Amino acid sequence: MEHLLLLRGVNVGGNHRVVMRELTAALTAAGAKNVVSYINSGNVLMDCDGDAAALVAPVLAAYDFPIAFSVVTGAAFVAAVGQAPAWWGAPGDLRHNALFRLPGYRPEYDARILAGLTAYDQVAITPQLIFWTSPAKANYSRAFYAKMLPEPFYPLVSIRNRNTTLKLAAMMRDRLD
Repeated sequence: MEHLLLLRGVNVGGNHRVVMRELTAALTAAGAKNVVSYINSGNVLMDCDGDAAALVAPVLAAYDFPIAFSVVTGAAFVAAVGQAPAWWGAPGDLRHNALFRLPGYRPEYDARILAGLTAYDQVAITPQLIFWTSPAKANYSRAFYAKMLPEPFYPLVSIRNRNTTLKLAAMMRDRLD
């Protein structure tokens, strides 16, 4: 079964370095097949039988820092991206991101996000993803998106921009066909 592995906080600012070539080799050695990474920010497509998270966990535990991750089936990921609202990707001075919930994310965080929204944020919460649009430059600091770092949900999401999310969905659709 096809899966998408999303790592949180790797290869950002030179911290928590995970060489994707080495990670894909380790996942292959652990039993995953057709392992492919996309860009250097912790996106891995793979085929594996059984519990993908159980296959991934010991590979990531070999690093000398903790790596939060999420594994989603390819079909679920493609379906989730298909639920993107029409405004997610609108032109203009905007940033469009997808927030992937990691293990430990609690349902009450959705309510916290909705309560914190400003006139500068647009959010659609789906069962798999949180689609979020905020200003890119002008008024960015006024958006809740710019202020989420201290929020309790922030360490429990892995964020991808719209382009990366759509590319991963296209790659997964190709694998599923």
